[in-house]
Amino acid sequence: MQRLLLLILISFVLAGCSGKQETTLAGKDNPASATRPASASRFIVAGSGTNLPITEKLADAYRKKTGSNIEIPKSIGSDGAVRAVQDGSISLGLLSRPLTEAEQATGLKTIQYARVGIVFAVHPSVSETNITDDDILRIHRAEKTTWPDNGKIRVLIRNIHDSSNQILFAMIPGFRQVIEESLAAKRWPIMYHDVEMSDALRTKVGSFGHTDTTSVKIFGGIKPLSLNGIVSSPENIQTGRYPWVKELSFLYKGKLAGQAEKFVNFVHSPEGRSIIEAYGGVAIK
Repeated sequence: MQRLLLLILISFVLAGCSGKQETTLAGKDNPASATRPASASRFIVAGSGTNLPITEKLADAYRKKTGSNIEIPKSIGSDGAVRAVQDGSISLGLLSRPLTEAEQATGLKTIQYARVGIVFAVHPSVSETNITDDDILRIHRAEKTTWPDNGKIRVLIRNIHDSSNQILFAMIPGFRQVIEESLAAKRWPIMYHDVEMSDALRTKVGSFGHTDTTSVKIFGGIKPLSLNGIVSSPENIQTGRYPWVKELSFLYKGKLAGQAEKFVNFVHSPEGRSIIEAYGGVAIK
């Protein structure tokens, strides 16, 4: 039953992108676009929304290089990727969190391919350039409500299970508590998907929320803030000076083979690594 539901979900996501003669993946959830024959064998890679912008850029280059009919549907989340790979609905998933011990015990495996910085970001009109741990807590508690230019702070939050939140909970003392309080009080609007957060940060004057370095680079129109005086540069992410990071991984079960193996090899090639680095990530060999 779970496999049937996952197949229905993935098919529904792809349905809006499919036609009789060709299939085009494009739009705000999949920022790069490419067109290829609908008759070609479909290779679906699905999972976490954090992975989608950079993975679609990689898939676009791979299509042009090989003619592959690789498709990257809208987010089904890391948990959705785990379920889909476990039951064979897809052969390659996208993960933005570590596997649990229970998931590893089922035979699931990961291959890391990129490291991205988690950034607190604002609408470009905001004059602020840096944020501190204390600022973050006060803003979420509605104790700090305006920017230095007196503009209203419009707070945007992610749900409690968001993979970036899980990392920030461990690294910013008190952050879990303020998010739990905010959710309980229904204090701030919840952005359920990464692309929803990116769109809001680009379009809502005074907005404040967290995203990642690849989304900032790919979507544009988003101003990342330094955190505690540290800039989320590739160099700082690589050296660990900027520690608020998450690793993006491919997820598979058994032996990596066929189209999945070929795509992963492309991502780890010099061409694939250069694409990751061009769009705000740090490539993992």
